[in-house]
Amino acid sequence: MPRRQEEHEGGGGGGHDGGGSMRWLLTYADLITLLMAFFIILFAMSKVDSQKYALLANSLKTAFFAGNSLVSLPATGYVPPGGSAGEGGGPTLQELGAELSTSLIKIDPKLKDMLKITVDERGLTISLVGAALFDLGEAGIKKDAEKILSEIARSLSQVPNYVSVEGSTDDLPINTTEFPTNWELSTRRATNVVRFFIERDGMNPKRFMAVGYGEYRPLYPNDTEANRAKNRRVDIVILRHSPVNPQETAPK
Repeated sequence: MPRRQEEHEGGGGGGHDGGGSMRWLLTYADLITLLMAFFIILFAMSKVDSQKYALLANSLKTAFFAGNSLVSLPATGYVPPGGSAGEGGGPTLQELGAELSTSLIKIDPKLKDMLKITVDERGLTISLVGAALFDLGEAGIKKDAEKILSEIARSLSQVPNYVSVEGSTDDLPINTTEFPTNWELSTRRATNVVRFFIERDGMNPKRFMAVGYGEYRPLYPNDTEANRAKNRRVDIVILRHSPVNPQETAPK
């Protein structure tokens, strides 16, 4: 009888309950380990991306509240596009465009019908009909156009932003030794304007890019001579963003 009681106490239910009480501890330990790893990963991600999150927040705030101000870029660091030009005393896009329009038409009243200045999310675009700067089918800047470009250069010197100079043509084919296609003509015109800013007005070449679109960016249908004349143009775009990296500071 005592032996049977010993067997009952030492085996069966007592041994089974002891094993079960240890199994839930293993599961709990695994859960705690997984949670700890999860929070470590979250913490590491928040440290790595905090700068990106801050830039995104600043950019969104600027897009909704900063209006059309020019980028006022310090020597180091990053200012969101469109932000705080007023803090540095720089002009807004509208102010710069209005001032330039007045001064250019004063230089040459004929520009009233050959000049278009617009402001959008890309920046400030100074669009000049090709005849204002070049003879038909040529890429050499006309002598009387030099004062126009010098006045534009004066405005560009007021801001540190990157500048894209973009040439466009109509759809009439050109086939000369110098310009086999409209690609060469439009690119050469843009390049010559950039060279004028750099060589004649001493501007930093790192700020500029020259682009030729040929006949593939028309503003109007190429169905009349008047429309073709408007499509032959050079656009000088003061960019809000760096053309390569939005966080990059424009060179001074």
